[in-house]
Amino acid sequence: MQHRRMIPSYQPSASTEQGMIREPQYITTDLAEATDPLGVAQCEAVGINNNGEIVGYEVLDDFKYRSIYWSQNGIASILENNEGDNSSRPYMIDDNGLILGWSAFVWYEWIGGFKKLHMNQTAVTWKDQVCANLNDEVTGGDTLDLYHARDKNDAGQIVGSGAPPGNEPPPWWPNGFILDQGIVTDLGDATHPEAINNQGHIAGYIEGGFTHAYEWEDGNLVDLNNPPILANYSQAFDINDNDIIVGFAQMSYSGYEEPIVWINHEPVRVLTNNSSRFFGYATAINKKDEVVGWYIDYNSPNPLFLAFLWKDGKTIILNDFLPSDQGWGDIYPEDINDHGQIVGLGYRDGYGWRAFLMTPPTPVLNIEVKGGFGITASINNTGYAPATNVSWSISLDGGLIFLGKETTGSIANIAAGDIAQIRSKLILGIGKTTITIHAECDEAVEVTKSVNGSVFLVFTLGVH
Repeated sequence: MQHRRMIPSYQPSASTEQGMIREPQYITTDLAEATDPLGVAQCEAVGINNNGEIVGYEVLDDFKYRSIYWSQNGIASILENNEGDNSSRPYMIDDNGLILGWSAFVWYEWIGGFKKLHMNQTAVTWKDQVCANLNDEVTGGDTLDLYHARDKNDAGQIVGSGAPPGNEPPPWWPNGFILDQGIVTDLGDATHPEAINNQGHIAGYIEGGFTHAYEWEDGNLVDLNNPPILANYSQAFDINDNDIIVGFAQMSYSGYEEPIVWINHEPVRVLTNNSSRFFGYATAINKKDEVVGWYIDYNSPNPLFLAFLWKDGKTIILNDFLPSDQGWGDIYPEDINDHGQIVGLGYRDGYGWRAFLMTPPTPVLNIEVKGGFGITASINNTGYAPATNVSWSISLDGGLIFLGKETTGSIANIAAGDIAQIRSKLILGIGKTTITIHAECDEAVEVTKSVNGSVFLVFTLGVH
């Protein structure tokens, strides 16, 4: 996912405010400890997938950026730019490891006593850390030069921004686009699509005489700047498969922008204290409707920037779960994955601005499948807490299966870092089949993996 963020100033962390709730302690990781050996001065994390892979960037001088990738085990590496470019920036990484962003050649020219910036941007992807020009995948549709690749859904649809040929990038008023199987659809002038869900619905905003948050839904443009939003200023940054949208809105002409969640296109205030004057953004949402963002209350006698997690209609202050002995102050969440892991930018006393990862103490389940005599599989808990009452199933679909079409079972506990082995009952059949293994636990964590194979009598062959 990808989001806007103001430039923060350092403040010490704060304790939980009245009306906020507490949750179990998070495990906080300074991601910059992995980038320090690479010569990275200060960095920010902007996207995390459900495998724990993270992308971010370092801000260099003269409007240049350097793209960074953190692997599942925390090893950092610098992503290459597109050939001939000297700057790049990622926005998101999907569960298959595909990264979206832009690459550019940045340079200046002096005009009188002023320096004019040139930034020839190109929408790019990275796969296995190899950079590719997204424009090379275009086969038809509307004629646009694609500058930014912002987000992607499971169907492969990509949204971003560009401009008609002949414009000097980056344009002040870009044209949003959706790229679907090589076909470009121009979403119009001054459109900023930020995120797309698996229904193909897009969240973003449109600039002009005003700036309004919008949803592009089944070919219809839905203006989200509705009452009780009274001012003409709102933006949407993310959308999940429940069609819940997050961003910010200026609720009145005398107020500041504040974090907003749109449910059924209706704006819901994350912060509800009417005596406060809030300023902040909701930046990301996961499939569990968990929202992250940040805010400040200017009516507070000691106004502080605070990071929040909003779930089940309640607000959790994330600053309260930072380790007290590591010098963390302000943190600004940028993304949250479906396991509740949060990444963003934080200030650490003595170190400066650092990319961070906050991991809740929850189990994370992964499945590996093997054939042979019947079917065996391993359920690996790579999280930070035990998975309890794990129910599992192994099922086959396709071929002629006479015995063992489905096997179910349960495991009382899989400790953090442990692996449990499961096995199907006797299988008898013949032909190609799809093997699906599903596991879920009391901690509301579930995982499904499907592979192809062939059954020959009591053996399962060619599992892949």
